[in-house]
Amino acid sequence: MLIRYAKRVLKQVVSPALDRMGLYDWQLGKLPSPGWMIVYYHRVIDDPSSDPFPSGMCISRDHFDDQIRYLQRHFTPIGIRDGVARLQRGEALPDRAVSITFDDGYLDNYQLALPILEKRRMPATLFVPTGGLDTDEPLWWDWVVHAFAYTTKSSFEPQSVELPLSSDALSLRPWKRGEAVKRVMETLWTQPMDKIRSAVLRIERELLPLGSPASAARRMTSQQILDMHRRGIEIAAHSVNHPNLLLEASAQVKWEMQTSKRILENICDCPVDGFAYPAGWLNDVTVSAAKESGFRYAVTTKKAFNLNEIDPLRLSRIGMPDTSVADFKRALIWIARRKDKKQ
Repeated sequence: MLIRYAKRVLKQVVSPALDRMGLYDWQLGKLPSPGWMIVYYHRVIDDPSSDPFPSGMCISRDHFDDQIRYLQRHFTPIGIRDGVARLQRGEALPDRAVSITFDDGYLDNYQLALPILEKRRMPATLFVPTGGLDTDEPLWWDWVVHAFAYTTKSSFEPQSVELPLSSDALSLRPWKRGEAVKRVMETLWTQPMDKIRSAVLRIERELLPLGSPASAARRMTSQQILDMHRRGIEIAAHSVNHPNLLLEASAQVKWEMQTSKRILENICDCPVDGFAYPAGWLNDVTVSAAKESGFRYAVTTKKAFNLNEIDPLRLSRIGMPDTSVADFKRALIWIARRKDKKQ
């Protein structure tokens, strides 16, 4: 609790004060070009209630607009496909190159993020999981969030849904519910996709009252994805079901990659060159599968800049927090300094 409070003070009070003094801009000006920075977002929201258990996946529309404006002014925007093509031709990337990406294909990317990207003339790449497109089916973790947000129960027993969580009943009182969701989600990520599906269905039956509102985060349709493509957004793959690929058989890993690639190519009538490893889970097997599936590049969730020796199938990305530009500058300085210490 104390650590969370300290972080909130740092982001909301200390960082803006230091930025107003010009300290962050001075420090950034002293840093060498950090390399190719690829950033990623999930959801852009204008209603805090749509993020009942904040986990870092949502950013307010105002913060998103401020961050994109800052990146457009102080970095050189470049599409990932273009960046990879330049590297493969042996060309240098622009100084302070930055690429914008989104994971999961949420509807708010189309409704809220796209107009800002167009206003700022920023290229971007959208990584889309294809399972459940056009059926208005939420992604599996959003079903879990929805069930915990709207349950009328005061506790949850993981054993009742055959969830391998070594715990007694989890409290669902308002101040405890977010921690319960976190523990359940961490456990689900340790399961293969078939067990995740059955567990999510049991959680829904166990927690949700009849007639509960269908407010799980909505996704884009195929037509909206096509419109994003036609308006200049690169469409890339993100598997079919968004599993932990490290827990799936090699044949299933390739199926997840190749099927999502084929579906998106049919929607957009163009090649799909990129892949995002779901939740950043990867190893040598998944990297080889991405190459065999015909992807020219793939992105991770490793928080780092991409430097000279860049592996296009292991591109690092920096997750963007729901904070002011001032706190983003602080985080950028920290990452750049960490990179220098490792060299």
